[in-house]
Amino acid sequence: MRKLLTGCACVVLLGGTGYGAIARAPKADNTAQNYGALEKGAVTADKQGNAKSEVETLAAIRKSIIAEKGLSLDAQNVKILYSDNGKVILRGPVNSKAEKLRVGELTKRCAGVTSLKNELTVAGKPH
Repeated sequence: MRKLLTGCACVVLLGGTGYGAIARAPKADNTAQNYGALEKGAVTADKQGNAKSEVETLAAIRKSIIAEKGLSLDAQNVKILYSDNGKVILRGPVNSKAEKLRVGELTKRCAGVTSLKNELTVAGKPH
């Protein structure tokens, strides 16, 4: 009986069964932010080319973004899509308008980029 009462006291002190105390993370689903990928003929990662020059351009863009101090993890992980003749599309969430502009500037500076379509969205709060 003593063990039963001790166990009940622990449950009460810990807030019931504990299920209410566990913070539930929102589902990691950014499907709504991928609106550009749903358009007919849209460039997506699985449709872009694998020519050496394209891969080198994509790598240079990613390296310049990663090397930039002060960018959020969201900004560092944006989707970088490369289409015909140096056209680059950026998609995904960033934390501020300043980050959106900075990622765009870093992309434009890379060799092989002839034009940029910046479809980054400002999430407002870190994820």
